[in-house]
Amino acid sequence: MNREKSIHELLLPAGSMEKAKYALHYGADAIYIGPKAYSLRARSSNFDIKDIKTIVDYAHSLNKKVYVALNIICHNADVKNFENYFRKMMDTKIDGAIVADPFIVQSISKMTKDVEVHISTQQSITNSKACRFWKRNNATRIVLGREVSYEELKLLLKNINNEIEIEYFIHGAVCISYSGRCMMSNNFSLRDANVGGCAQSCRWKYKIINEDVKDELKDKYFTMSPKDMELLVDFDKLLELNIASFKVEGRMKSIHYVATVANCYSQFIKLYKQQKEVDKSLLKQDLEKAENRLADTAWFHGLPGYEKMLYFELEKDISQIFAFNFESKIDDYTFIIKSRNYFSKNNEFEIVYSNFDRDIVRISNIWEMNGEIIDVVKTPMKLYKVQFNKPIKFEEYLIARILLKK
Repeated sequence: MNREKSIHELLLPAGSMEKAKYALHYGADAIYIGPKAYSLRARSSNFDIKDIKTIVDYAHSLNKKVYVALNIICHNADVKNFENYFRKMMDTKIDGAIVADPFIVQSISKMTKDVEVHISTQQSITNSKACRFWKRNNATRIVLGREVSYEELKLLLKNINNEIEIEYFIHGAVCISYSGRCMMSNNFSLRDANVGGCAQSCRWKYKIINEDVKDELKDKYFTMSPKDMELLVDFDKLLELNIASFKVEGRMKSIHYVATVANCYSQFIKLYKQQKEVDKSLLKQDLEKAENRLADTAWFHGLPGYEKMLYFELEKDISQIFAFNFESKIDDYTFIIKSRNYFSKNNEFEIVYSNFDRDIVRISNIWEMNGEIIDVVKTPMKLYKVQFNKPIKFEEYLIARILLKK
């Protein structure tokens, strides 16, 4: 591995090849992906060995890194073929493996010194002595549990004194259980969360009934899900600390999500390192365009209270909708795009550039690929030819949002 180690790496999820490339383009220093086996998030697209080799080569060409999540809790049936499987993965030149099971930690450490071993948040590591334990057992990085507050983080970093790298979550979903150790999915739907099958039972809508008085909370649904984590407002405090990597959750999320989140946090890091003023309100406003659930600071300021939970509020109103991505350029005004949502010529659009520039445009003409002129795009994931009212600064992986009326 000849890529330099860096402090304050921005680590984004990538549930598919497409999401991986968008995350890297919009500012991620590294991505983490799931292989076809031994990974949680079984419902994401996931990567076979050939795909892993492709995205590793692509990331390395940009001097960026790829980590593979091998983070299931192994049953006996999982043990037999692991070493053969991982030998194939070693040939792809991955930079690191995110692991939870001691068997996998031991196996990788025995097989190679060229792949970093990152201990997953599934291990619920929240103290410096646990960090040192895993350091003695060949770990190179600890992904802390989301339950570590800012004050605890500072003390932990002081105690370990740079003996091992620390990775800290800054954005994304928060599990109702402790660091993802949940049995609700197993009990409610026979899908094991700890081998990648979480049914997100905590987000289901429940009725509350008081059996003593047969009283039902009418017209209200109850959910046990926490609000998502968003630490952008406090991010400068974290940038003052010796943290190796800032992690974003969301391998199941869209390319709009990974692009927007990578763009906002990478812009924050860039301005901070240049000692320039960071307009947090502007970044937060943009970040919220990729959210569809209410967000808060989770455990950052200490034990979360009632206000950190989504007891009755299930979703938030979104201020923009991902409309399309650009596929190719015909001229400065005309492009082939791939639709992602319903939109029409009457909409106004925001073009999202990787350098955090934004441009407001309108569409003059829309054509089907057979040349038929249309006014409304109704079908997602379909190619169209579009002409804009002004020239567009085309770049690869460019996206556009519908600008909704306030």
